[in-house]
Amino acid sequence: MAKDYFLDEEPSVDRVMKVVVALARETYVLKDRLGIVERKLDEKGVLTRADLDDYKPTDDEEKEILETRDAFVESVLSPIVAKRIDVE
Repeated sequence: MAKDYFLDEEPSVDRVMKVVVALARETYVLKDRLGIVERKLDEKGVLTRADLDDYKPTDDEEKEILETRDAFVESVLSPIVAKRIDVE
């Protein structure tokens, strides 16, 4: 039988660990791919890293960024939030 928990047999710790592992995995992939994109853009003279650092989104872009952020947070925290909603 497969082990369905990370630490002890505490379900709340397991849910938190699932969030941490998911975030770590996604962060690594994003950092790796973003680094590649930045290097390639810089090499080709299309965009510099300073261009990225200095970028200011429009109001519509900011709205989209916030909506995307909210969906991401909801997705990442769902293992914790779902159980809490089930209990209440």
